[in-house]
Amino acid sequence: MLSRHLKQYSILPLFLLIFLLSSRTAEACSCGLRPTVLDSFNASDVVVVVSPVYVEKAEPEKTAAPGRMSDGENFVDGVMSTTVRVEQVFKGTLKVGDEMIFSQGGGADCIWTFSEEDIGKKFLFYLGQPEGFPRWIAGTCGRSNSVEHAADDLLYLTKLDKVRNKTRISGTVRFRRGTGESLAGRKIRIIGTKQTQELETNDKGVYEIYDLPAGRYLIEPEVPKGWKVARFWIEQSRSLDRKTNDGSLQRIPIILEANRHAELDVVFDIKNAVRGHIYDPLGQPMKGVCLDLIPADGTKGDYLGDCTEKEGAFELNEIPPGDYVIVVNNDGKMTSSEPFGTFYYPKALKREQATVFNIGLGDIVENLEIYPPMELKTITVEGVLLFSDGKPVADESVVFKSARKQSAGNDEDEEDSNDARATTDPKGRFSIKILQGANGSLFGHMYTYDGEFENCPKLDRLIKQADSDVPEINTRPLEIRATTDLYGVELKFPFPSCKKAKMSR
Repeated sequence: MLSRHLKQYSILPLFLLIFLLSSRTAEACSCGLRPTVLDSFNASDVVVVVSPVYVEKAEPEKTAAPGRMSDGENFVDGVMSTTVRVEQVFKGTLKVGDEMIFSQGGGADCIWTFSEEDIGKKFLFYLGQPEGFPRWIAGTCGRSNSVEHAADDLLYLTKLDKVRNKTRISGTVRFRRGTGESLAGRKIRIIGTKQTQELETNDKGVYEIYDLPAGRYLIEPEVPKGWKVARFWIEQSRSLDRKTNDGSLQRIPIILEANRHAELDVVFDIKNAVRGHIYDPLGQPMKGVCLDLIPADGTKGDYLGDCTEKEGAFELNEIPPGDYVIVVNNDGKMTSSEPFGTFYYPKALKREQATVFNIGLGDIVENLEIYPPMELKTITVEGVLLFSDGKPVADESVVFKSARKQSAGNDEDEEDSNDARATTDPKGRFSIKILQGANGSLFGHMYTYDGEFENCPKLDRLIKQADSDVPEINTRPLEIRATTDLYGVELKFPFPSCKKAKMSR
C-alpha cells in the first residue's frame, strides 16, 4: 500500500555509510548487516561500559535548529562534547574510573549523538583507539548501545574468560509494540542435522547455547497467538543462510562457523489487520484516498494510516489492541483524488457517530467497502506517455499543474488542490483524475542524472542545459480545460528510449 506513514526502525548495524545529497547537501546514515558480539569484540580496540557525567554546551546561538545536523559550528542539542566515566572494561587498557571525552555526532552521520538526558545512563561502546585526535568517537552502526538494549552482548562479555573460543548461537526475542508480554520463558528450538536443542529466553529475552558443532542450523521460534515473526529483522542477521533461505519465518536457516558465533534476533509484530476498498458512487475504485485508524475515544495514540492504490485497496495492520474508528481524508483538503471533506466510516461527520472497531491480537476485519460522500466532480484524462521514438515510458509521472496557482503568483513547488498526478503502467498508459472546471497544463515528468543512460545524446544535452545534478525532464505541456473526459492523449519526451547504464559496484 502507498503508506503516508514512514515506519521507524532503529539504526541497523555495521559500517556502511550512505550520504544522500540534496540541493542543501543533507546527510543520512544507513548501516549494513548486524555483526555478532564476537565480530564486534574482535574488531574493536576498546570495549567498555561508560556513564556520561558532563556535557560541554555550546552558546545558545550555536545550537542546531530542530532537524538539522551538527556542522562544526552548530551542534545537535547544543552539545559540543560529552565526558563519560568508565564503569566496566572488557577490552583495552582503560581502567574503571577513567574519564573519556567523546565528540558530538551530527544527528544522522553514524556518530553517537549525546544529550543532557544521557547523564547517569549507561552505555556499552565498541570503540577504535583514536589516533592523533584527543577525543573518542562512538559509532551508531555496529553493536554500541545503551546497556538496557545490550543484554545479549553483556551475557557473553561478563563470562568471556569461560566461553572464549567456544561456538555460540544466540539472539534476543522482543515484541515490537509494548503490549505487556513477558520476554522470559520464550521457547526457541535449534535444529541441527543430528540433534535438536530447545532453549528458553531469560528475563531480558536473550537465548544462547555454546559448543555446538559448526554447520547449518534451523531456528524455530515459538510464535505467541496473535503475533507473527517480523521478516525485516531476520534479514538483518549476518548469520542468515541466504543460499537456502526460502523466505519461511517458521524455520530460519543460519550458518555457524568453527570457533565463531551465529546470531538471530527474533522480533514479533502484532498479527491483525483492517482491510477493504474505497469506491466512487459509480462503483469505480478510487486511488490515492488516504485514511487513518484512530482511537475511538479521541485520545492521542498511534495513528495507523494507508492510501489506496490502483484497485482502491487499503490495509491497516499491526494494530495495538483497542477501540478504533476510521477517518478518511483527515486533513479535510479536497483534491482530485479526494474530492470530499473529512468523514468517518461509514459516512459520519463526527467521530462520536462513527462505527467502532474493537481490534485485538489476531483479529482480522476485511472486505470493508467505503463510499465517500462526493462533494466535487472530477473528469478523467487517459492516454499514453512515450519517448520520441514511440516506445512507452513505464513507471514515470504524468502531472497536471493548475493555472490558478500560476496566475496567483504562488511558489511553483507549493501544493494546489487542483494539481494531480498519476504513474504510468508498463505500457506507458496513464489515467488521471482532475477536478472539474480546473484549467492548467498536463505533461509527462521524470528525474534523471548524467550517466543514467548509455548513448543518449539528446538527453545528455538536456541534462547539460539544466542547472541541477538531478534535473527534471518534461514533455511539451498540453493545455487542459477540465470540462469533459479526455481519451487517447499522447505525451512525448523530446528524446528517444535509451538503454540504462550498468551500475558499477
